[in-house]
Amino acid sequence: MKTLLLENILTAMNIQPNKKQKGIRIKTVTDDRSEIESHTLYFRWNNKEVPVNRIKNYTNVFIVTDTSFSDMEKLNSEQIIMVKDLKESFFKFTFYYRHLFHIPVVAITGTCGKSTTKEMLKHILEETHNVQATISSKNADYYNLSYLLGMDEETDVAVFETAVSKKGDMTQSCKYFYPTIGIMTMIDVDHTDQIRSFQDYLAEKAKIMEGMNNEGTLILNSDDPYLSTIDTSKFKGEIMTFGKNKNATFRIKKYEFHTSGMTFWIKYKQKEYKGYIPGLGEHNVYNAAASLAAAAILGVNLPYALKRLSSYHHMGSHFQIIEGRKQITLVDDTWKSNPASLRKGLETLSRVALPSQRKIAVLGRMASLGKYADEEYEKAGHLIAELGVDILITKGFIAKDFQKPAIEAGLDPNHIYHFSEADEMKRFFDSFLIPNDIVYFKTGGNDSDFDDVIDYLKR
Repeated sequence: MKTLLLENILTAMNIQPNKKQKGIRIKTVTDDRSEIESHTLYFRWNNKEVPVNRIKNYTNVFIVTDTSFSDMEKLNSEQIIMVKDLKESFFKFTFYYRHLFHIPVVAITGTCGKSTTKEMLKHILEETHNVQATISSKNADYYNLSYLLGMDEETDVAVFETAVSKKGDMTQSCKYFYPTIGIMTMIDVDHTDQIRSFQDYLAEKAKIMEGMNNEGTLILNSDDPYLSTIDTSKFKGEIMTFGKNKNATFRIKKYEFHTSGMTFWIKYKQKEYKGYIPGLGEHNVYNAAASLAAAAILGVNLPYALKRLSSYHHMGSHFQIIEGRKQITLVDDTWKSNPASLRKGLETLSRVALPSQRKIAVLGRMASLGKYADEEYEKAGHLIAELGVDILITKGFIAKDFQKPAIEAGLDPNHIYHFSEADEMKRFFDSFLIPNDIVYFKTGGNDSDFDDVIDYLKR
């Protein structure tokens, strides 16, 4: 975080600083009580108790609050910054801090591909730029303040994921980051437990345009059927596209599967380029195309960007190939499970498995589907059979919902198994697996049993 003068922060929040609040340097701004130390400005959300006795051991601690709190009288009056609307004051601060830095900020949203696209773009940039970015897949809203404050005078470009799990998430994230470049990777059913309608979920994602003040550059997946329905008529900036569509700005001409990655050919401005990206699956070619589009906007030479992508280290648990014991192949795709990511995972499994390999899918539940759950489990079950999965193993009672539609679509009921605990699965695998099997793991329930079983089966 850039060190700030308290008086400048208060002025940005439309508060007139008093004499004792002038000349004081603030080194930490937080909404987390545990982070309070000397030279801290603390925003007190949800009427939380303030650790007054601990604060008295520090110098220059200031509390922004809209209500009184216990032992408030033990602090000096200048330490209490009473406001009418805490949320309004907080976002005046984020606006002030963000606009201290006149740099490009990339915001990435979509149902799948956010983290991978972000990591690819970061990797392209970080050899020549000082990049501030979200960490791994940690994109929940409570990380946003720390990500914003990670920007300072040394930052050249910022790349942030803007996730949506409930209404208002996109608008609020943009009030931290004020992106100048927006990427929408793809859209499918997800988080419809909190956002009950898929159309509302799509509309929430599309609010990234409002968050960009309908300016800057928007990068869209031209092959995604849902993204093609969003209204971009109010967007005044430039719209770029990527995909196999012949009119895409970054057109994916073709791609090939290799042992641990994808070779692809992409056309941009009448020139064709060849690239390679570690990580299997068509979806990774799309993620690469999105990251290349953003890099081009940021002025990166495309051959250089492609060279950087070839050394990208693929994210763990994202269709991660692992050598298992007894000559089996493990695929760890347990980072998340929603209809889109499961579909892409199963399609990639079907594509990379050899004819001689038994394709074994070990599935936990898909998360956060709400009223769409029955429909999506039915679709997934049918897909399991249609793609030629040989063995279906489900774990947890919700995941049983894959079984009936898989049988309806032609999977042999004798090739379906169900377990509740990791130890049961281990004992089963000890006697069931044979050399050359490929075993695909997928869950959306943050189920540590999957990690346990995968570790058990590693070579």
